[in-house]
Amino acid sequence: MKLYRILICIALISFSCDKKKDSRAVSTNIVETKNNDQIIISGEYIFYNNAGVLQTNKNVYGIIVNDKVNELNQQLSTIKKDEYDFVPVILKGHLRSKKEGEEGWSVKLEITEIVEIINKEI
Repeated sequence: MKLYRILICIALISFSCDKKKDSRAVSTNIVETKNNDQIIISGEYIFYNNAGVLQTNKNVYGIIVNDKVNELNQQLSTIKKDEYDFVPVILKGHLRSKKEGEEGWSVKLEITEIVEIINKEI
């Protein structure tokens, strides 16, 4: 009878543990696809003073300004609290290396698609 009580106590303790993950955590893994050498990257995005940056947990990428960047900035204008706010996003695009003699980030992202904007307010 004592054995059953011990087993029940162990079962109750192990099942009562909270195993929820933080739903606000953003995965910053880089997933490479084989379609036209495009990649999908998630990270924290900021655009300030005509310069954009995407920060992942391992790298920081400069953003090549194009129509998709303008579209993304317009969508983020309602979400951002101020102009210095980093917003978690998932983007699809091409990585470009810095040309010799050019200033800026060594690797830049040319955005071709906005996959998802992750709302931090949950």
